[in-house]
Amino acid sequence: MKGVAFPHVKEKLNKKMKQNVFDDFAPRILKLYHENQDEFWDAVMTPFLADSNLTTLFKYRKIGLELMSLFSEIDRERIRFLSEYSTSFEFNLSKWKSLLKKEEYFKDAYPVYAFLVIWMDHMKMNDHLSRFGNLLRSVVYGIAGYGILDVIVDDKQFSPVELLTSLMLVAEYETLILKTFGVNQTNLDILHHIRDQFLRSEIKEKFTRGNSSPYKKGFPIECGFKAAHLLTPFMLSLEHLGKSANIDPYFEVFFLFGAVIQILDDLKDIEDDLSIGHFSYITLGSDVIEWHKKGMKPKDMVKMLWEDKQRIHQLFGECKDMIRKSRMILKQLEDPYLEKIVYVTELRLESYFRKEFKLAL
Repeated sequence: MKGVAFPHVKEKLNKKMKQNVFDDFAPRILKLYHENQDEFWDAVMTPFLADSNLTTLFKYRKIGLELMSLFSEIDRERIRFLSEYSTSFEFNLSKWKSLLKKEEYFKDAYPVYAFLVIWMDHMKMNDHLSRFGNLLRSVVYGIAGYGILDVIVDDKQFSPVELLTSLMLVAEYETLILKTFGVNQTNLDILHHIRDQFLRSEIKEKFTRGNSSPYKKGFPIECGFKAAHLLTPFMLSLEHLGKSANIDPYFEVFFLFGAVIQILDDLKDIEDDLSIGHFSYITLGSDVIEWHKKGMKPKDMVKMLWEDKQRIHQLFGECKDMIRKSRMILKQLEDPYLEKIVYVTELRLESYFRKEFKLAL
């Protein structure tokens, strides 16, 4: 292969080098963080606290506004980046409905990667921080690829173009993230496990559609399997840190609090899910399958579900239990910085149930 020219590849790489918003993400997060660490955490957590008010929000407005501004810039760059990626095919995948339905996944990811920057900083992963721009590009590919795939297989008349493009994006994601973290057996196994969990969950979900739920009561952790690719960079860091022996407990942590995030998304999407015959974990133990087969409207099914206050309390309790288990494992792993992500996830959980279900906490 030596001496063979690939002009289209060189052109693609040159375009990527010009995209500096991704490359500026880590330095800007660290600048904000090191200016005042206590204020940084307060600014991140205050919006979710029960006793927060305009005064406390105003107190941390500088950091809060700078984070919001940075996340908005990253989101605009993400749209431009994916649009440019698809120009050679003469379509703009950023405008596809299948991707637009997953907009929230990108917006959920930006704060997670801000945490990743801080975690890497404390772990002295300076080489990886210097390549954080490519890490962001890889996860944008991953979220887009897995997101489009997740949406289109819900449609019996899905587009072959979108299916093939989603597979290309997943390939780009895996290639670039391995270039960033290195190719070794541990990292290959981690990527395989994440891909395998996603596809198994999708197959199970589609196989049971309209007839049963793909989940089992008492195993809410399975809700976290489909979103595991969001947390790949944390897992791939373990080999570099000499913590490959702890891969299993770290996977459990990410599946546990990832399941809480997925359940929050399922609560928001429940009408759409019911309309296509997908019975998520939050519907278990109800008569929703019978209602669906009788042709009840999704809106009416949701109303019936939410009238069951015991269901709401039980679901909240299961989520809190997963948070508790995550925190316990991280204490055993002596990883206090990842505990911060779990804590913010807990605050999000409490804030949602407090506002949406008027739950007294």
